[in-house]
Amino acid sequence: MRLVLALLLAAVAGIARADTPSLPWQKWGPALFERAAAEDKYILLHMAAVWCHWCHVMEATTYKDPAIQKTIGEKFIPVRVDQDRDPALSYRYENWGWPATIMLDKDGNEIFKRRGYIPPELFLKLLAAVIEDPSALPGIAVGAAVDPDAALLSPQRRTDIEALVLKSFDKDNGGFGDTHRFIHGDTVEWALERGRALQRNPEPTPWRDVSAKTLGGARRLIDPVWGGMFQYSDRLDWSGPHYEKLLNIQRDAIRSYVLAHEIGGNPAHLAAARDIARWLMDFMQSPEGAFFTSQDADAGPALHGDAFYARTDAERRAGPQPPVDRNSYARENGWAIASLAALYDVTGDPALLDAARRAFDWTLANRRAPNGGFGHLKASDDDTHLGDTLAVAEAALALYRSTAERRYLALAIELGEIMVRDHRDATGGFMVRQPEPGARGVLAKSVKQLDENVAVIRLLNLLARQTDKPAFRTAAQHGMRWLISLAEDGFVVPGALLADRELSREPAHVTVVGAKDDPEARALYQAARTYPTRYLRIEWLDRREGPLPITDVDYPDMPQAAAYACANGACSVPVFAPGEVHGIVAKVDDR
Repeated sequence: MRLVLALLLAAVAGIARADTPSLPWQKWGPALFERAAAEDKYILLHMAAVWCHWCHVMEATTYKDPAIQKTIGEKFIPVRVDQDRDPALSYRYENWGWPATIMLDKDGNEIFKRRGYIPPELFLKLLAAVIEDPSALPGIAVGAAVDPDAALLSPQRRTDIEALVLKSFDKDNGGFGDTHRFIHGDTVEWALERGRALQRNPEPTPWRDVSAKTLGGARRLIDPVWGGMFQYSDRLDWSGPHYEKLLNIQRDAIRSYVLAHEIGGNPAHLAAARDIARWLMDFMQSPEGAFFTSQDADAGPALHGDAFYARTDAERRAGPQPPVDRNSYARENGWAIASLAALYDVTGDPALLDAARRAFDWTLANRRAPNGGFGHLKASDDDTHLGDTLAVAEAALALYRSTAERRYLALAIELGEIMVRDHRDATGGFMVRQPEPGARGVLAKSVKQLDENVAVIRLLNLLARQTDKPAFRTAAQHGMRWLISLAEDGFVVPGALLADRELSREPAHVTVVGAKDDPEARALYQAARTYPTRYLRIEWLDRREGPLPITDVDYPDMPQAAAYACANGACSVPVFAPGEVHGIVAKVDDR
């Protein structure tokens, strides 16, 4: 009730100030600091999101307040940034939530940072306090020193991270912590993999409860009418959705439900993945095939998400709908492509693969920069970010798994080399991008995002296993050392457990030998691509295409299509029936 009242009051306040002009928001860039020095002003950075309700409220109330506008005009240069459009800046301040309010001096030093909505009365006091005492905040060091000799997490550190994850697990409702409920892909994947690895262990394990209860509870966040998953719940039983639909949420949810279905065969998990993908297919595709970015929670100031999403399909379509952010970013397209490809692997639905291919071709044609990486919103070197190039590389590997078309693997290899070239940070890990020329103060320091570093390490390690390029493994180990430093400094990084596990062992490995137009070979490959792990080296040797990218195994000629599993120094006998493929891979898969 308090939340509803606050929303209503905020909406009323926004209407009351509707006639007040907006602030003269400036564009973010290095020239701001020169202007700040020339005019003796501070920089007020307002980071918002198209889908963010409280960002809209703050812009309609706080930033429309005449006294606040007067103070800002006298002593600040106001800058508004759409956090979805600028990943480097977004990742720097993502822990501050949206809206994020940051005040900087002319040298780029942070004076003040605050997360969330700030009401006018408080904001005016904060502005006055900064003007009175603009002392920069002390810097915060993240992570212990990187140990150049570290290779993997220590057994004790693995145990400690697992214990902290389990300690934060809500045994009654699923999910983690004591505030919000949402799916975090790496954490759920670890629980699924850990539970599967312990299936033969007679001792009870909590990991299957972790994944089952979390995925079961999260189904309450799926829109039952249009599909798609809402951002999170602010109630522990998953019954209080915040109605934004974001692409990263759909990515984590689809890949989690697909993997859960592959492992356990629960039809409810597959149905959940289909429902989430339904929204992507029905509402988020452009006519050209690209995917849009997000959908807002509210259909307008007077029609909030809780009322709108309670409507039937016909009622929703009859009036205003929550707006869709129609920007098409390379990163978000990569997320959608990889998710749809994973769902195609278990369903065989050609519409999913067709949508993934169309989006991939659009992204390649419209977002690849001259330097080889991928621009976020444009095909320009000055817009390339690690997350965009990484997401497209992951999409290429996902499509390679789905189709066995070597062009996808070749592009993933090329993008892996570009990420090492352009984003490797000499101090450890991989940076979002190089600091902009002319950047000052805190903005001159590189930014490294945790989940992206986990994903880069895992991708580079898998590429190393699928090629004869040892530089990929060296780069993956470089990134792992940074994750180890964070773990040693007390950070809980569940994804580090996945990266550590994969670096320490070979992937599951299956090869189909036979012509790609042979129905028997196609059936074998269809079974192979559903093997229940993301850490999979999968190949299809059609001798008409020449040798595989890495020829570490010699496969004999057989009179009919066959599948082989080779890993950890052992190879299986050939099998010829799709139902036997998973069995031979499991025998050599070191879990």
